[in-house]
Amino acid sequence: MITFDQRVLNAEYKLNETEEAIISYIKDNQEAVSHMSISKLAAKTYVAPNAITRLCKKLNYDGFVALKLALRDAHVNDQRGSDQLLQQVVINRNFDLIDEYREDTAIEALTRAKKNLFFAVGETAYVAQNFADVFNAVDQKTQFVTYENQIIYEIENDPNLVIFCISQSGETAQTLRVAEAARANQQTVISLTGLQINSLAKLADVALYSYSQPITWRGYNLTDKTPLFIIMKALFDRYFNNYV
Repeated sequence: MITFDQRVLNAEYKLNETEEAIISYIKDNQEAVSHMSISKLAAKTYVAPNAITRLCKKLNYDGFVALKLALRDAHVNDQRGSDQLLQQVVINRNFDLIDEYREDTAIEALTRAKKNLFFAVGETAYVAQNFADVFNAVDQKTQFVTYENQIIYEIENDPNLVIFCISQSGETAQTLRVAEAARANQQTVISLTGLQINSLAKLADVALYSYSQPITWRGYNLTDKTPLFIIMKALFDRYFNNYV
């Protein structure tokens, strides 16, 4: 399962100030909270118990008990080490990241745009190009742009675009320059990055996340791209159903 902190990052776009204050208390008192009743946590954070319940739902927990169990397991899971995570566990974590409300926000932007431009570099470009092709099969207005200068030219000269940037690190220089140009020209930016705080997600109007363990070997990035496909396939399925 994804950690409490990862769930918070994935849901941060829909959290209000009260919920952020509750989360701050939980982070500062994880061991104690893992053994508290919901009424005691509510009293400690000066909210009603149903505010805790709503927060658990936003974080995709079944309830407060599930949240407490996750906090108790966190230390054990950290000790196991990332190299011991099974592929199935990683895949399941990505299904936990699928957020229908956020997908709908992205789909609304993609539907309203005059043109949707996908951009990525390196091996991630294959993912971007694949999904640009399948989106275009539905709407005939989506394309993958290979060159940074080309997409920036379109950003600066063609209004009402959606710029869909994919980068597992969220720190790829070319992708950041494209996103920055899009923001400067009031174009909509959708990002898909790994599940961590990163510069690309901060620039995006809609930030999507995938989860994978970063792997490099002799300068090569061997990080599994399957999680990107899971998130993009979920988004495309909803887009297709909405479109037809």
